[in-house]
Amino acid sequence: MSRKRMSELRLLEGRQVSVALADGSRIDDCQLVSAGRPGVQTLWVFCNGSDTFVPLPDVLEVWELQAA
Repeated sequence: MSRKRMSELRLLEGRQVSVALADGSRIDDCQLVSAGRPGVQTLWVFCNGSDTFVPLPDVLEVWELQAA
C-alpha cells in the first residue's frame, strides 16, 4: 500500500468505517482503531464487540460512514 494511501487511512482512525476486502466480502459499521504502522501490515478494526486484524494486502477500500 502506498504511503499516500496509508496517510489517508490514518485520517480515518477512530471513525466508523466500512471495509471492502479482496475476497468480495465486507466489514460494515466498524471502528478503525489503527491503519498500521511501520512493520505492522494489518488494519485493526473493532466490530461487534471484538477486534479484527485484516492483512493490508486484502483491503481494497475503506470509507467513512456518514452520520444519519
